[in-house]
Amino acid sequence: MVSVLKSTREARGYVLITIASILWGTMGILAKLSFEHGILPETLIALRLLISFATLSVFLTSFDKDSFKIQKTDALLFLILGVFAIALQRISYFYAVDLTTATVAAILFYTYPIFVTISASFFLKEKITSRVLLAIVLTFLGVALVVRVYDTSSLNVNLAGVIFGLLSSLLFALYFMITKKLRNRYAGWTLTFYGDGIGALTLIPVISLSLPQITKFSLQLWLLIFTIAWIPSLLAYLLYSYALRYVKASKGSVLSVIEPLSAALFSTTLIGESLEKPQMIGIALALIGVVLLFRITEKV
Repeated sequence: MVSVLKSTREARGYVLITIASILWGTMGILAKLSFEHGILPETLIALRLLISFATLSVFLTSFDKDSFKIQKTDALLFLILGVFAIALQRISYFYAVDLTTATVAAILFYTYPIFVTISASFFLKEKITSRVLLAIVLTFLGVALVVRVYDTSSLNVNLAGVIFGLLSSLLFALYFMITKKLRNRYAGWTLTFYGDGIGALTLIPVISLSLPQITKFSLQLWLLIFTIAWIPSLLAYLLYSYALRYVKASKGSVLSVIEPLSAALFSTTLIGESLEKPQMIGIALALIGVVLLFRITEKV
């Protein structure tokens, strides 16, 4: 009876993670649609963080005031989290979406386990095994195909987008390491509240400079902005965090690779982005490499 109940809870967790990953996969599509209205990536992120922060402020004030409490000794980590691992990371990702495609940006972003692994090797002296090295090679080979390294003219045109995509991955590795350190002491909502709040505060100058344009935004653009802030951001995070009650974080990370797959599906079916055969092979190789990295981490 206990094993059946456990299996049912795990199944519920897997379903929730799948839904969250699919919602995350819509982020690039929604951003692309927003950019068509003339909004800049940094303005979109600034408003997204501000809306998220305001929403969480109301929610936590009403239901969980204890989530506002943090230790003074962690203030610097929260500052780094908000400025670099959230504000700059999100801007980098949206510039990658704007300059390449939603699919390419998603695949570039999912190289972050490599940067986590390399950082652990450098700072924590963790050994890089042959299996880890194979996973890294597969991932980078896949990414090379996705960004069409075989077409130098295309690569030159999209080079800035590729750089932004890899930068977003590197900064998310920082996010991963900071939240892993803080998660034992704080609820996920606390990390999101302070991370988004500090990120929004960092980007206040962006909002101030963009105010004349913001006041002229169309209703359609505002709907996209609020959708980005609430659905693939807050709702997806809520579902993922809740699912981790029933599923180990390591297993959840493996399943979350559905995100770039859903991004590829949405981008090809909804906004007409096309993929060449080598790019599709590259997606498969990159995801195999990422899954291997996740599984190796799970066994350590």
